[in-house]
Amino acid sequence: MPRLAHREVMLALARQAEARLGGRLLPSDVPGDVTWFGEDGGAALGSVDVRRGAPGSSCGKKNCGTAKKNCGNLVKGMKPIDLMLEAWFHRTLPTGSAVDITSLIVFLNGTTDAPHFLMELIQGGPSSLVVLLDLFPRRDLPLHPDYIDRYYGATGIDSHRQSIARIPQVRPYVSPSLLVRSLWSPTAVVVDVQCGEGNESVLEDIVLGQLASSAMAALDVWLEHCAGSLVEMDAAERESLVARDKMISTTSVKLNLSANLPKMFENDVADRVVAEINKAFLGTV
Repeated sequence: MPRLAHREVMLALARQAEARLGGRLLPSDVPGDVTWFGEDGGAALGSVDVRRGAPGSSCGKKNCGTAKKNCGNLVKGMKPIDLMLEAWFHRTLPTGSAVDITSLIVFLNGTTDAPHFLMELIQGGPSSLVVLLDLFPRRDLPLHPDYIDRYYGATGIDSHRQSIARIPQVRPYVSPSLLVRSLWSPTAVVVDVQCGEGNESVLEDIVLGQLASSAMAALDVWLEHCAGSLVEMDAAERESLVARDKMISTTSVKLNLSANLPKMFENDVADRVVAEINKAFLGTV
């Protein structure tokens, strides 16, 4: 596998998350042909690994026969981690350049409305990189100003976006999807790093320097303020939150993975990987 600075950053963040979350993550049960896959003599390579959150008690009431989805006491004793996904994909193009995508996502479950953690790094050329980094909101923010204050204002997370925005080679990135644009938090890092032809070393310095520092700081904020958060909600509110998460996950898998992986890998490989990710996010194959 060719060495890539942004993959090193993702792996460093993943190891930090694993160390801090500890027993809240179960061992991986992803099959070996998904944790590592390749074709065309190494021209296409990839890896996906998923660790589910450790379960807690289903209800705070003894001998309660209420179905989980209708249980208003679900918070008590539960653990908020749903899953952690690490993924990277590499494809060498006929032109000799390559596309490399690296992702780290940690989703929370219905015991909290705290944001998810999301980082995706997309390198389409030797000196350019798209950076997506966010504490991904789970509320419609204009309707919940207290949510903005609690997870974004009081945590100081916006300072890390500002640090990356000050890098001279950084420009705003505009997603082609209107839906995707509507989902980011106001503190999201959504930028395109363009260092110019022949400046591969400049990009690497940025990635291993300011980007790595800001991403680790954002993860620390998430681990401190979101990963252990438990929030009182009634059954209807909790069900709505989980349904919203599922809708966004379904759309993301459809727009990104289902559409793009077949362009990078043979259909059987792409289908196998998408099925495993669907299973992780949606409980389906």
